[in-house]
Amino acid sequence: MKCKYCDQELVEGKRFCPSCGKENEPEEAVQEMPAEEAVVEEAAAEETPAEEVPAEQPAEAPEGAKMSSGKLAMAIVAGVVVVAILIALIVSGMGGKTAEIADPTEPSEPEVMGTIPPDGNPDDVTCKGTYTVTDEEAIAAADTIVATMDGAELTNAELQVFYWMEAINLLNSGYASYFEVDFTQPLDTQLFEEGMTWQQYFLSCALDSWRSYQALMLEAEEADHVLQEDFAGYLETLHDDLESGAVASGLANAQELVQYNVGAGADLDDYTKYIEMYYTGYSYFNELYGQIEVTPEEVEAYFAENEEMYAEYGITKEGEQMNVRHILVLVEGGTTDETGTTTYSDEEWAACEAEAQAILDEWLAGEATEDSFAQLAMERSEDGGSSSNGGLYEGLTADTNFVENFKNWYLEEGRQVGDYGLVRTEYGYHVMYFSGTEPIWSATAEADLLNERANAILPDCVERHPVTVDYSAIKLGLSRLGEAEE
Repeated sequence: MKCKYCDQELVEGKRFCPSCGKENEPEEAVQEMPAEEAVVEEAAAEETPAEEVPAEQPAEAPEGAKMSSGKLAMAIVAGVVVVAILIALIVSGMGGKTAEIADPTEPSEPEVMGTIPPDGNPDDVTCKGTYTVTDEEAIAAADTIVATMDGAELTNAELQVFYWMEAINLLNSGYASYFEVDFTQPLDTQLFEEGMTWQQYFLSCALDSWRSYQALMLEAEEADHVLQEDFAGYLETLHDDLESGAVASGLANAQELVQYNVGAGADLDDYTKYIEMYYTGYSYFNELYGQIEVTPEEVEAYFAENEEMYAEYGITKEGEQMNVRHILVLVEGGTTDETGTTTYSDEEWAACEAEAQAILDEWLAGEATEDSFAQLAMERSEDGGSSSNGGLYEGLTADTNFVENFKNWYLEEGRQVGDYGLVRTEYGYHVMYFSGTEPIWSATAEADLLNERANAILPDCVERHPVTVDYSAIKLGLSRLGEAEE
C-alpha cells in the first residue's frame, strides 16, 4: 500500500506514512463509508495538498519550471518493484503484437540524437558524457565490478537492472511528460538539469538505490533478520510469475521479458538478485521501523519545539480525535429502479439487523474485550477498508467524511472507552466499539516524531557502509523502453 499524499510505500500495519508523516485511510474505506449525498472526489480534494499531482493525471509542467534532483526523487515511485510493471510496459509497447527481441550476438549501434555533454569529473556520475554502448559491449562487460561495499560487489549487469528500473519507475508513474523526458530519444542527450543528463541522473539514482539496498541487506544478515512472510512468498513465486507474464505478453520466457526491459548485458539472475535485495532491505526496514518507540514526554517536547509551525496549520492543544472499531454487515437483496436507486424492504433490513445483533451477542458471550472485537471484525466485517485492521478507524473528528449515523454515534457526548452498540446506515448495520480519544496535537506530533526517526534509519545505515565506485567501468546497454511511448 502507498501513501495517498507522497506515493511512498507504507509500512505494513502502520497508518502514518514514514516519509511524509500523514495519516492514510485505505481507499476502500472511502468507498465503503462516504458521507451521505457527498462526492468522494470532493472529499479527497479537500484532504490532498494543492501541489500534489496524481500519478494517473500528471499536470503540465509550468513554463520554465525545473525540479531539483531531491524533489524529483520524491515524485518518482522509487524502488516500487512489481512484476506487473515489466509486463505492462511490454503490452503497451507492443500494441498486442509479439515483441521482437534483438539477437544479443549482433552488435547494435545506439542511435545518437542531440548533443552529448563532454566527460566530467571521473569521481562522480559526470565521469562519462555517455555511458551507452552497443549490446555486444554491454554483454562483454556484464561481469565487470563497478562498485564495492564491505566485500559486496556490484557488477555492470546488476547495475544495469537498477538503472533501467529507475527509468521504468518514472515511465510507469506517468510523470515523464511532466518532467519533459522523452524515452523515445537517447537519455544521454537530454538534460535533467544544468550539467547532468537524464542518463546521469538515473545512474546516480541507481547507485544510491544499490547502496541503500546493499547496506540494509548487510545489516539484515548481521541481525539474522527473517524475511517477512509476504516478501518470502513473493520471492517463491517470482520466476513463475515472470514466466507466465512473459508468455501472456507474447514473449518466449522470463529471460526475454527481462532483456526487453533492461537491455542486453543483464539477465534473469541479475533481475532476481535485484528483487531479493529490495525485499530483504524493505523487510528489514519494516522491522527497524516497528522498533521505534517514543514516550509521551518526547512527544510533548517535540510539539513544544514545533508549536509555531503546528499553529500555522491550525493545530493547537485544543481538540480531540476518536478511535472506533466496527463490524459492517451489508444489507442484501434490494430492488433497483430505472434511475439506478436501490431500495430495501423492511424484511431485508430486519435480516441485516438480526445478523449484526448475532455478531454482537457472540462477542458479548466471549471475552468481550477490544482484542476479541478486533478478531471478530477481521473474520466477519464486510468493510474492505478496515476488516484487515480489526475494524479500526483512527483519528476521527466531526469533520471526518463518514456517514451521518456512524459519525453521530462516536461523537455522542459522554462516549466512553468500551461502549458498544448497533448503528444503521445506508450500507447496512454496524456493530460499534469505542476505542477511545486522544488529543489531535499529540497524535500529530507523535506521527511526525516517528517520521523523523524513521527518516534517519536509512541514512544512518548507509553511512556505516562506505562505497567505492569505478565510474569509468560502467557501460549501459540499450533498452526497449522507448517503444512503450511510441
